[in-house]
Amino acid sequence: MSDELEAAGLASAGALSAGGTADLQGQPCRNCGVMVKHRYCPNCGQLAASFHRPVFSLVAETVSDSLALDGRIARTLPRLLFKPGQLSRDYSDGKRARYVPPFRLFLLSSLIFYFVAFAFINTNGVNALSQIETGEGAELNPEEREALFEYLAQTENFDEDEFDRILESARANAAAEAEADETQAESEPDEPVSEPQENNIDVGSDEFGERLEGAIQRTIDNPRLFTTAAENWAPRLSLILVPLTVLALALMYAWRRSIYVYDHAIHALHLHSWIYLSSTLAFGLSALLGGWVAGLYYSLALPVYTMFSMRGAYGTGYLQAFLRMVVLSFFWLISLVVLMFALIVLSLLAV
Repeated sequence: MSDELEAAGLASAGALSAGGTADLQGQPCRNCGVMVKHRYCPNCGQLAASFHRPVFSLVAETVSDSLALDGRIARTLPRLLFKPGQLSRDYSDGKRARYVPPFRLFLLSSLIFYFVAFAFINTNGVNALSQIETGEGAELNPEEREALFEYLAQTENFDEDEFDRILESARANAAAEAEADETQAESEPDEPVSEPQENNIDVGSDEFGERLEGAIQRTIDNPRLFTTAAENWAPRLSLILVPLTVLALALMYAWRRSIYVYDHAIHALHLHSWIYLSSTLAFGLSALLGGWVAGLYYSLALPVYTMFSMRGAYGTGYLQAFLRMVVLSFFWLISLVVLMFALIVLSLLAV
């Protein structure tokens, strides 16, 4: 996962706390000298605290500030999750102090999503299956065997005996292909030995193409390198979806002069925050109940929420909100295809 995104998310989590014991109320501010009547200086905003207290109190306060969430998160999440578009409407109308800032909420939501998503991706199982299919490993260690079994069990129901038969069949096929390639090479000693068809990838003769071809070959040899690179690039590329969504909303509501780009940006951040949080929940339920939960979420829950979110944020009618939801969904689909292609290319080049 992107280190920058993780650091920003953790910093945002710490900033949600009201934090600090104000023990200098009623005294001049230590920073600017203005009299402080409440917790914070009315001139510079500094907390009216000296921090000259026992170390245990300071440590306890630091831990509390780092882990605690103030009342804003309790007011923000229910409105975001269960009142589509209303949070964006309130924030654009100037009711900001009571809610978590949109970008901070977006960072926290994306951090939680990618943490859970990458935890559910069984890269060890993928790598073990690749190792068996390519014939590079005759035996798997217990950890790789367990990972492969869990990976295959996600799509098929079988017991240990059937799993052993599948494993032996894959090994036998890989060994037979390797023996056939060796026999062909011995029968044609004067001809250059060619790679297996699936590995002989020609993407061009220029420098970029040669670099990409080498990266593909390294990925085939060690899929773990590609999955690690993808985990680093996915959060970064997903950030691009927010300005793209802002652009799409601005074009769809270009005739509404009372709605500004700022309003679209707020709505886009809230919409993507909901998508991240609800997708995290859908992943968790899919692991417990089956893949149909994720299918139901993306085919029904996401479009319905998007439609009602547009209605709530912009006050449009049901028909207009539905049509704009269809346009936005089509725009998202195209953007995701382009970003997935970019993710694959960038991940390959990082191998």
